[in-house]
Amino acid sequence: MKGTAHLNLGLWLLLWLSLPASAAEEFRLPARGDRQQELVLYSATDYEHLSPLLREFQQAHPGVAIRFVDLNSRELYQRFLAEGQDSHADLLLSSAMDLQLKLVNDGHARPHRSERTLALPPQAHWRHELFAFTFEPVLMVFNRERLGRHEIPRSRQQLLSLLRREPERFSRRIATYDIAASGVGYLLASQDSQQGETYGRLLEAFGSLSVRLDDNSNDMLAALARGELAIGYNLLGSYVASAIARHPQLTAVAPEDYTLMLMRLVLISRHAPHPVLAGQLLDFMLSARGQAALGRAGLQPLLEAGPEQTRLTIRPQGPVTLIPLTPALLPPLDRLDRQGFLRAWQSSIEPQPPVPQR
Repeated sequence: MKGTAHLNLGLWLLLWLSLPASAAEEFRLPARGDRQQELVLYSATDYEHLSPLLREFQQAHPGVAIRFVDLNSRELYQRFLAEGQDSHADLLLSSAMDLQLKLVNDGHARPHRSERTLALPPQAHWRHELFAFTFEPVLMVFNRERLGRHEIPRSRQQLLSLLRREPERFSRRIATYDIAASGVGYLLASQDSQQGETYGRLLEAFGSLSVRLDDNSNDMLAALARGELAIGYNLLGSYVASAIARHPQLTAVAPEDYTLMLMRLVLISRHAPHPVLAGQLLDFMLSARGQAALGRAGLQPLLEAGPEQTRLTIRPQGPVTLIPLTPALLPPLDRLDRQGFLRAWQSSIEPQPPVPQR
């Protein structure tokens, strides 16, 4: 476990400023026209999933160059705050719904109203400053070869029973998000904690089996594909689908007790150098053409065009639990609440040393 659980925001920002520039990966799409503008995106969504949409946008805007800065969700939040008014970011894209909402709540977003955004269902935007553009199911992933003779668990209780039956098989072969380092990991853990007692027991089982903690879904999926891991918990569906297409030994499960569904969110920075152009890209993301491009790249589109109005592609039913875009996401981000939650999570997931015998 990283020793960052008790750092306050000021220390986080100091740490961010001391990080090397190579901490973020950058991609550039050059302009093709004569009059050029550079649109800067800070994104916690992988470039491969957004590049088809960005290239289609450039077809209609040949004078636009795009600089894509690839960060994990917590890095994105910290970097943007650390830069302040000096940030060159036009758009921020992240699946950490709570951190995105906090940026809006703290006055860092620019309102945007257009025909596209005004047509959004109310649960897909917040105050016309924060907008959903895809869905993301949260899944369990298994390497079938590593499961041996065991059936694939279909719920958290079944997973817990499996771990208790044969702990030696799964010791050091489970991975999940390090919630101190990953914004979306923290969001999912806080949502899990509200669903019942099973999650707490599952964390304790993970801790007793020396769970691997990571801040990157793709790294966990690569280790699953190599057979280094048997189980991945709370991984994002778009990355899972891409991995399964390449590695048939992997199987994904939407848990039958409940399946969390989050929304990827985009905002325009209050200090965006190109706010009009940023709004045009946001509108394109919400258009039928843009949503189709996102779907072809492996993301779950947000919208489908109905005969009377635009509506969501996902309508929660049965075990699907859509994380709502409401102020209820904010209390767990309070500094003291976050520190307390991290301490409790750490004590559950880290194996405790044996009590010495007298």
